[in-house]
Amino acid sequence: MNFSTMNKQRKFVLISAALGVIAMFLPWVSISMLGFSQSVNGMHDKGILVFLCFAVCGLVAYLGDQTKNLEKNSWLIALAAAAIALLMMLWFYSQMSESMVGTSFLGFGFYIAGIASIGVLLSAWLFRAPSDNLKDSFNSIKKDIEGRLGNTGNSGQSDASSSSGSQSVHTNTEDPDNAGS
Repeated sequence: MNFSTMNKQRKFVLISAALGVIAMFLPWVSISMLGFSQSVNGMHDKGILVFLCFAVCGLVAYLGDQTKNLEKNSWLIALAAAAIALLMMLWFYSQMSESMVGTSFLGFGFYIAGIASIGVLLSAWLFRAPSDNLKDSFNSIKKDIEGRLGNTGNSGQSDASSSSGSQSVHTNTEDPDNAGS
């Protein structure tokens, strides 16, 4: 992979996701009590989901044709993963702000991860192809899922229809007539 020829959208998503992964290992919470201090990184509780979201964003940006924007499905996956990461961080923040006493505070790793998740969202959204929109991306994923389910379902139906004989064929020809009347 040549980083200089990489598409701008992919490049910024990859950089933001890598920054987010690094931030997971930095202090998220620091606690000071009676002269002792302890810090905890983001690889606990909700942080594991945030880490997985950053990893997915990085993989999506890295896979595929590096000279082109993210495909519709990949674009939507990157947006969804970054949004989930940001929502988990907001949830974590709200829980910490409720339980915070004067002896604990959020560490710089938490803020870097928040900036990284916003960076992935903005990079994927602002540098998208003009034809990319949420509705078409959802429809594309829906078609892919239906196609995969339809292929496996059709093979099972063809086996069932061949074993039941002409009754299955007769039922299929009557359905369009009933639908029209």
